Amino acid sequence: MSTKASSGDNIYAKVKSAINFLLPIFCLLVVWEILARLHLVVPYLFPPPSQVFQKWISLFSPPLYIMRQDVLYSLYRLMYGFLLSAGIGIALGITMGLSNKVYKFFTPLLSLLLPIPSIAWIPIVILWLGLGDLTCVVIVFLAGIFSVVYNVSSGVRSVSKYHIWAAQSMGATKLQIFYKVMLPGALPYIITGLRLAMGGGWRALIAAEMLSATMWGLGYRIYQAKQFLAVDVMYAGIISLALLGFTLERIIFTYIERRTVARWGMIREM
Repeated sequence: MSTKASSGDNIYAKVKSAINFLLPIFCLLVVWEILARLHLVVPYLFPPPSQVFQKWISLFSPPLYIMRQDVLYSLYRLMYGFLLSAGIGIALGITMGLSNKVYKFFTPLLSLLLPIPSIAWIPIVILWLGLGDLTCVVIVFLAGIFSVVYNVSSGVRSVSKYHIWAAQSMGATKLQIFYKVMLPGALPYIITGLRLAMGGGWRALIAAEMLSATMWGLGYRIYQAKQFLAVDVMYAGIISLALLGFTLERIIFTYIERRTVARWGMIREM
């Protein structure tokens, strides 16, 4: 009986959470639709959401599948750059966390490069590599690498020395201490660094696609739509950006958090 009650409570909580999330969005769309239909806003700048939604569907439909191609190209560039920044950033961050000499050597460089907006790199990278996919990938990499290194190194260095001493007193080897104590302790910082890298890389990618992508990509599509005053296409691209970013967040980071730090009791329930 208690199992059925708890299951019902979980379903109710999920439905309530979904309603709380969707209600503000629904209200915004209704107000926008009314204002557009009553011509209280400039129609070609703020087309009705219903019109934008129809355009969005048509861009994903045959025979051209334009928006689908844009999404696939953007995802390819994003994941390529993100995985590079994650792999190199985690390795360097762990090394900095374990070695004071490495930490002291890289910290001035990190402090100097971290505040630079990733968009500022675009003109330089275009001069280095020209236009195309490689430029977009490098921009995503630069947008994420410094956040990953900073957070991972901070996470490794923040692991309590008492936890390490306790593991040593029980006969744990250095490898066991690293995998059983230091990595789990640093995991919240690692996830935060990867989240920042994904978000920063996503924003930088759209800017890079607007300026350097020769064809395809959501940023490229939005910028090209601006050239032809196709405002509904621009909004359709923005909708795709929002949905894709939200989906990546839910699939990757929320899942990892639930399976690790949330299960271990390292996240305070609100």
